[in-house]
Amino acid sequence: MKSKPSFKKYLFSSLLLFFAFLCIPQTAFAARKPAMVRGMKCKTTTAGSINISWKPQNGVSGYQVFRSASYDGPYEKLKEVTSDNTAFCNTKLQNGREYYYRVRAYKTKGNSLITGNFSNVLSAHTRCASRAAILRSRSNVRKHAGINHPVLTTLNAGSNVTVICTASDKSGTPWSRISFQAGGKKRTGYIRSDLLSIGQRPQKKKITGVVIANSGLHLRRSASVSAGIYTALPRGTKVTVLGQVTGRDGQKWYQISVKQGRKTFKGYVLARYIRIS
Repeated sequence: MKSKPSFKKYLFSSLLLFFAFLCIPQTAFAARKPAMVRGMKCKTTTAGSINISWKPQNGVSGYQVFRSASYDGPYEKLKEVTSDNTAFCNTKLQNGREYYYRVRAYKTKGNSLITGNFSNVLSAHTRCASRAAILRSRSNVRKHAGINHPVLTTLNAGSNVTVICTASDKSGTPWSRISFQAGGKKRTGYIRSDLLSIGQRPQKKKITGVVIANSGLHLRRSASVSAGIYTALPRGTKVTVLGQVTGRDGQKWYQISVKQGRKTFKGYVLARYIRIS
């Protein structure tokens, strides 16, 4: 009569020991894994170098430093440093270029290498002079370089921006990191480089001109013959020239203002069809 309770007790104890045996290796492994690297910072930069640092960890063998030319990767391992080093100077870089860094800690035990989780991505760029630019067409400004990243805002054609540095998306397409005004605040974001006219600003002094195209002239939404049309300007129409840009096709365009009836239009026309007064 007493054998059944003893057997149940024995079976219960055996099951507890079995599950404890399964859990112990996993718990031990998790305890050995280094923590995620934190405190990533960009320190001194030059025209050809970037110096980064991070917070130290106890009980690790060292750190692995990875870099990419795109926020989305791929990331390549640059260096392994010992545990007493929490900084790395990346040299021989391009002037005015943005690079992206991730660091992880590691431990060695015998022939085994145990790595921790990567740090958050650190964006840093080499020194360069900022450059004035204007948008060729209405464009989205994104959080990072790449159309897969969130849109921060949309800027109209002719908007003034400042290029901070160059960047790339994962496919290698050139992008620019820019600063701009939106909602009365200075903000930064990324835009495709081919949507910018570098080193140009609309002229502060308004200049008048007259349309000389025999068959009239289309006033377009951006500096492109494929852009939408606001209106047609007959020969002899007087306009105010606000600025000048170079289109994707290499042609010179004027940003103009013109009044038709009770409406005032602002847009772009091919400069060769305007005679400056």
